Amino acid sequence: PWYNAAAMVETSNIPASRVLVIGLDGATWAIAQPLMAAGRMPNLARLVAQGAAGSLASTVPPISAAAWVSFLTGQNPGRHGVYQFRKFDLCNYSGYRDEFATSNDYVGRSFLELAGQHGRTVGSVGIPMTYPPFPVNGFLVSGFPRPFGPTAQVYPPEMAARLGKWDAVQDSFNFSLSGAKTVETSDYWVRRYTEISIDALAEQDYDLFLVVWNSTDNIPHLFWKYTDPSFPAYDADGAQQFGDVINHQYEVADGEIGKLLAALPDPENTTVVVMSDHGMGPYPHLQVHLNAWLAEQGLLAVKAGSAGQPSIASRMVSKARKRLPAQWRHRLRDRLPAGMRADMHARHMNLDQIDWSRTEAYRFKIFPSVEGVVVNLRGRQTEGIIEPGADYDALCDRLVAALADLRDPDSGQPIVARASRRETLFEGPFLDDIPDILVELNPDYTGGSAVAGPLVTPVPLSDLSEYSASHHPDGLFVVRGAGVREGAWIDGAQIIDLPPTLMHLMGLPVASWMDGKVITSIFEPSALHEVTYADYELADVDRSTRLTGEEEDAIRAQLAGLGYLQE
Repeated sequence: PWYNAAAMVETSNIPASRVLVIGLDGATWAIAQPLMAAGRMPNLARLVAQGAAGSLASTVPPISAAAWVSFLTGQNPGRHGVYQFRKFDLCNYSGYRDEFATSNDYVGRSFLELAGQHGRTVGSVGIPMTYPPFPVNGFLVSGFPRPFGPTAQVYPPEMAARLGKWDAVQDSFNFSLSGAKTVETSDYWVRRYTEISIDALAEQDYDLFLVVWNSTDNIPHLFWKYTDPSFPAYDADGAQQFGDVINHQYEVADGEIGKLLAALPDPENTTVVVMSDHGMGPYPHLQVHLNAWLAEQGLLAVKAGSAGQPSIASRMVSKARKRLPAQWRHRLRDRLPAGMRADMHARHMNLDQIDWSRTEAYRFKIFPSVEGVVVNLRGRQTEGIIEPGADYDALCDRLVAALADLRDPDSGQPIVARASRRETLFEGPFLDDIPDILVELNPDYTGGSAVAGPLVTPVPLSDLSEYSASHHPDGLFVVRGAGVREGAWIDGAQIIDLPPTLMHLMGLPVASWMDGKVITSIFEPSALHEVTYADYELADVDRSTRLTGEEEDAIRAQLAGLGYLQE
């Protein structure tokens, strides 16, 4: 077998259920509930009425890379090591390596593989972060981000021939498509994934089947500006054509849910789960410049003679970003050598203006809703000046306290929802990879790169027009099945809780190394069973395996198209 037979563990005595998981990437109750009330999502409404539902807390940051790997492993990012699509590098002042996180970083630790160790059959279609495809006791079709190509990226490889021509329609993550074409191709991939799933379910009664549709994530990123008249970059003309396109994607997804439910071979013995990895909302319209604030606090030094103003080269990069259409900008950047891309990123972030030899802490760009602050630590960065130990701890505590009280000088409203030292949010062997301080911003704010000047400035309308929605920390989940409470609303669930809950539903012992817990509040009292645990023996992950240059270029293009690589 593909797995280590010595790792087999006894199945628990919990009554087993088959499980169907439907992932709606980025879906939020804020959109789904009004549509359900209006009768536009009848299948989801029926599942909610017949089962237990609630909000699902995502990871920090609430980005698909970290969230989906946490969903697959039941672990916090400090334990599985995936925080972003690109890998962090705190030794480098730019903050990132030119290397992408992939399934190679966690393979052997997913609950899909654990279920296979018990002989349970698994089908998986389109889960993000599953490229390259890895062995399961069944089949796996890789999800976003993945390279384009004429054949599907699948396990087992011979299944690709059965799926036929793969990229006959260009992937909807292609930023160069027109608005109408983006919607068309997004619809195509939702229906394509459903077709693959229905065909597979017709051939075999899988114990665990999962499918994820990305349309509820990628369409809002690009089309929110057409749907919300209060949004600063609202496009009234475009709204005539695209004003209902986000609702349409939810409706399409609901229709596909209905098709999958009708295709279940054993519906009475199948627990149905609908979930999302995070929520979605309008892109923040204000940017807070933490480097400028750190300079005011005397913790960041600007190079002599620059007065904090961008260099000529930096201003040229900024002008190019604003004047070149997105597709041309991304194409140009993708053709540059890695070193030149890194230099452009540094200039865009104004890192070339910082005197590192006199800087104690600096801003680390993570995600629109989450900023990082990194201590310039002796022995870690090349020009680190803060001593490890007591000096480091004192500076971190000082920063957390000051950031938590940060307010907008114009409105007086709090800028920061929560400031935390990394060890209060994460634990595990990869803790040292993440910035020292995590700054979760309130919804109106995102990070800015200025090293001098006002603390808060408006986000340029050109930026808001390009990417008009961003992730929110709360996703959604629904569970319907035998023994599950009907019409119950569940509070406090996290995405890392789903793998142990799903294993428990399947009558399997939960991996003792998972951080998540079984969501026992979804069950009727009569259906509660003791949760059993097992120490699954897993092979070490070879994190040194890299994608080819061609694969990385293809993935970089997809991520840039959704605004994940705004350099």
